[in-house]
Amino acid sequence: MNWLNYHHLFYFYNIVEFGSVSKAAAELRIGQPTLSSQLKELEGRMGQLFERRSRSLILTERGKVVYKYAKDIFSRGNELLGVLERGELALQRELSFGAQEGVPKAIIAKTLDRLKSTTDLKIRVHEGEAPVLLDLLLAGKLDVVVFDHELSHTGGTVLYLTVGEERVGFWGEKRFRTLAKKFPASLDHVPMILPGVGHPLRQAVENFFMRNDLKLEISIEAPDTALIKELGRNGSGVVALGEETVRAWVAAKGLHFIGYLPEKQKYSLGIQKKFLKDPLAEFILKEFRKK
Repeated sequence: MNWLNYHHLFYFYNIVEFGSVSKAAAELRIGQPTLSSQLKELEGRMGQLFERRSRSLILTERGKVVYKYAKDIFSRGNELLGVLERGELALQRELSFGAQEGVPKAIIAKTLDRLKSTTDLKIRVHEGEAPVLLDLLLAGKLDVVVFDHELSHTGGTVLYLTVGEERVGFWGEKRFRTLAKKFPASLDHVPMILPGVGHPLRQAVENFFMRNDLKLEISIEAPDTALIKELGRNGSGVVALGEETVRAWVAAKGLHFIGYLPEKQKYSLGIQKKFLKDPLAEFILKEFRKK
């Protein structure tokens, strides 16, 4: 394995910054022969970094490349020290954005537009299932994630901000469309396709059936909204989903409206609580707490 000697790189960086070995040696308070020796070792590893012209040191093309990286490395190191001293994170330049599969693209696009409207951050979007995205969020590999519900098993380490909502209805393939005539009584003993226990939408449907004295028959329990839509289109049962979520299937007559739930489907932006003051997190919290 190749190892980079950061002490040697730091000496090289300072020689460039101060313009000569003697000035860098005086600033660093080390002997000039020692500094020259360290530079020689670095060049032995990386190739010629300077051209010697009389008493001047001129960077070679290779030296310019090494200096560019050295400058970035040590400026970021100084930034890190400042972060730890101030207890405040620097404003990052890129945002890693997670989008749960099944969340309407309109909700995701609206959220991205709000983020881009007040910042010039580069945004990278990652799609996936809720458990995978949550793990990445908690590991610090994603900055924010749009979920179709608030996940309760995060130990209070994730804050949730509402980013959108939509009316929820019951929908089914064409053989179920006649259920609309006597809704909601017509749903009694009808096979349903629902998310798992703990999902707010599942709880809303269960409460709806109880209030209307109906027998809830769960045919399939599916973890993913996209899968629920597909199963509904295939005629495996009636689904309960938001209007925006099923818009394309309804337009294509793959799903038909049966009736509405009184509750709305809410979508949340999850962001991990930080132990240091984070300008990006503060911006997001401020932006999405606006009414």
